[in-house]
Amino acid sequence: MKNLTNKMKTGILTNLPEKSNQLIFLSLPGRHRFWPNSKSLIRIKKVGLGKYPISLWRETGFSSAIIQREDPKGNQVRITPTGTRGSGRYSSRAFGKVENEQEENPTLNVEKKSSANFAKPLRLIAMVILLLLSYTTSAQTITQYQQEAAENNPGLKAKYQQYLSALEESPIVGTLPDPEVSFSYFIKPIETRVGPQQGRISVSQMLPWFGSLQDQRSVSDLRAKAKFESFQESRNRIFLQVEQTLLQLYELHESIRIAEENRAILNSLVELSLARYETDRATQVDVLRAQIEEEGLNIQIELLKDNRNVLLQKMNELLNRNEGTKITLPDSLGETDIKSREDLMAQIEHQNPNLNRLRYQEASSEVMKSLAQKQNRPGIKLGVDYIFTGETDMPNITNSGEDALMVMAGLRVPIFGKKNNAKVQQAERNIQDVQYQISSRENSLQTELDTSLRDYKDAQRRFKLYNEKQIQRITQAINIMMDAYSSDSSEFEEILRMQRKQLEYQLKRIQAKTEQHKAKAYIRYLSGEHNVSQEL
Repeated sequence: MKNLTNKMKTGILTNLPEKSNQLIFLSLPGRHRFWPNSKSLIRIKKVGLGKYPISLWRETGFSSAIIQREDPKGNQVRITPTGTRGSGRYSSRAFGKVENEQEENPTLNVEKKSSANFAKPLRLIAMVILLLLSYTTSAQTITQYQQEAAENNPGLKAKYQQYLSALEESPIVGTLPDPEVSFSYFIKPIETRVGPQQGRISVSQMLPWFGSLQDQRSVSDLRAKAKFESFQESRNRIFLQVEQTLLQLYELHESIRIAEENRAILNSLVELSLARYETDRATQVDVLRAQIEEEGLNIQIELLKDNRNVLLQKMNELLNRNEGTKITLPDSLGETDIKSREDLMAQIEHQNPNLNRLRYQEASSEVMKSLAQKQNRPGIKLGVDYIFTGETDMPNITNSGEDALMVMAGLRVPIFGKKNNAKVQQAERNIQDVQYQISSRENSLQTELDTSLRDYKDAQRRFKLYNEKQIQRITQAINIMMDAYSSDSSEFEEILRMQRKQLEYQLKRIQAKTEQHKAKAYIRYLSGEHNVSQEL
């Protein structure tokens, strides 16, 4: 490794855009990395070159290495030794994929990616466009699943049929009652001057008090609108469940990926402890501890996969799909922003389906009160009787046998005032009941909004903490302890504990990110952002 290091020094001083006589190798072993040409890499050295250090990477169990650096102008230099002769039990293994089929002697291939000044803004623009496209794609994916659930979910279809059924009530209650037709036959005819009366046909129609039919139609229409708001509430909740389930699936997917990366790190630690144990520089306890940690992580990964399967089944249930249908997850979660609390409360006041449903119920109760008052007025009945008359036996009778036509009118008198007054009182109690429900719901919506805003801000703070501070600090601490462990001055148990802590922070970071999006999704649900008009 000493010869390889000298060759790397020469390559760096020869090929880097910025040279330095203060080239110092810092012993800073780092966390696990993946590389296209190898299974796993460990940062074993860092070359301090001002503010832009160079990292020296080594594949687990190999003696080969990779150097990578970015200079102040954005130029990237990667110096890759294509072959080397290792030492110890891994000396016979080769490193990665050799570019251009180089010979086995240690040589340095310098791959310099120069970027002119005009290329830097183009790279920035391309990155921004890719981020925007990624965010748009994931948003469209969620929207498509929501629309599919709205079209296929059987529970939501049942709610919509209830609304359509309520629409059919208006023609039923808003028309006049059916007329009455009766026929009478006199078994023993009634003798009159013009002849015997043999039979009678009667037609009558009951007319309610003025405005009663319009009130009944209004009550029916308002109840149908309340049914539609109930359907809309169920639809928005389906949208919320779909989005939150997708976010949970995304969290589990990322958690599994992070856990598997950490499992690879633990695997490298197992190999490292075995190598040190074979050279009598570590105890068997270190090997056993690393293996215990690795097995525990395997169990955790299996549990995450089982949880993912349960959520996939729940997602297919929401979409009314067959079990095992593939669900496509968004590649990443973009940045989120929300409106001010005042704007959100105004939107909730106008668009929340639960509030609108209660308001329609209140308006319906108001009309019911007016209808109950009209029922205290008399009803009008109009009718016509046609009487069949036979020929008289008496001679010289004018109009003999002429049929009779009679017009009839009547009133329905509401003499039981106590019953009708009770209907008015009942309507007033219903109005007060709905008003209290509206007030209670407004208070609960304010509380739910404040809770969601708190959760959103808390998740935002936690993500920033883990992403910008905690994970970087614990990674640095692990690097230092790994370097100390190579010098037999640190306990292996503490390295494993810190590695476990790093996994915990990485999982909490993705959890904070998804909780931030969940909180925003619930705010959209409260504010009725997915509302639709009644003309579906």
